Amino acid sequence: MAVINTAAAHQFYNRGPPKKNSVCVFWLKGRCNRNPCRYLHVESPTVKINRPTTTRPTQDFNDPKKTHTQIRVCDDWISDSCVYGDKCRFLHSWVHSDDDNNYQNLSILTRLNGHKKDVMGIGLPSGSNKLYSGAKDGTVRVWDCESGECVKIINNRAEIGCLISEGSWVFLGFPNVVKALKIDAATGDYETFVLKGPVGQVNSMAVCNINDVLFAGSEDGVISVWKGSFEANPFKLVASIKAHSGSVLSLAVGTRKKKLFSSCADGTIRYLFSCSLDKTIKIWIANQDGNFEVTYTHEEQYGVVSLFGMLDAEGKPMLLTSCKDSGIRVYELPSFKERLRMFSRREVETIEMGPHGLLFLGDRTGVISVWKWLPDQKMESDS
Repeated sequence: MAVINTAAAHQFYNRGPPKKNSVCVFWLKGRCNRNPCRYLHVESPTVKINRPTTTRPTQDFNDPKKTHTQIRVCDDWISDSCVYGDKCRFLHSWVHSDDDNNYQNLSILTRLNGHKKDVMGIGLPSGSNKLYSGAKDGTVRVWDCESGECVKIINNRAEIGCLISEGSWVFLGFPNVVKALKIDAATGDYETFVLKGPVGQVNSMAVCNINDVLFAGSEDGVISVWKGSFEANPFKLVASIKAHSGSVLSLAVGTRKKKLFSSCADGTIRYLFSCSLDKTIKIWIANQDGNFEVTYTHEEQYGVVSLFGMLDAEGKPMLLTSCKDSGIRVYELPSFKERLRMFSRREVETIEMGPHGLLFLGDRTGVISVWKWLPDQKMESDS
């Protein structure tokens, strides 16, 4: 009598090895005619299943290290589902400071919805009652400052990396190019000028209105510099500065004494602030030859995506820095002492100051948050 190799029989007749912990459905119905069968001819076996836990870990209120408030917003508080209340170790507020007086007069007014992707820039052209915002969805939205309604959409064929305004101009950063829009405040019409020179996506821009200089930071780590002129194209490329190892994500300049940045006696630019995902904020100084060199580097725990300079009620300079942890740190200068921290649902790509103490934050969800400083804490932009 031939000896049957059971394993070989399974492979030949059933086209596969015996199944473990799988009961034959035909056997359960009394209709299986295979012998050997690759499935079990027994009742369903007891199988231990390791299920992932979905319950939130219990907070230990007896351990001061575990109950110390963490500097991040509680996700459950955002969704109105936190059960820990005042004992929660995470923040139940969009603003945090060790000094309560620093943020009691700061509140959020409203949110402007419409962009489908990250908001990359916000501008308020002079003489106009409209707010301009640009996003990665390639659109520029024009908002009525009184009603908060979107009154116009300008479609572009390329991703917008940044948007700023200076006077009656609105500047847009695109891949390998900057576009300058000359806005007619009365009609809303505009004339377009194309500025060539950058390599890669232009992610940041800043303007010095004293000597008509435009800076643009691109993804290759270079800052391009244009000088205003009276030619057919009113901007002339005059310099390219290799600034960071990564993309230059934000720029800020200042030109007035006792403001955020100091100025020389002849009114030329003295300091330029830049930041990058390399987790640094660099301060550049203009030497006697007119060239820029790094004079100070501030290290951050997270990559920095945007900068904005402003003054407090006493005229003291402050720097707002938005980081990859969705937090906006407000530093006192020149010490870089953190005064307070603001939070958003996602990273804030752009920060802009408006009239009457208004502050605009555009984040990666496509939402523009409108904040307000109350009169005794009213801030002033250094731009």
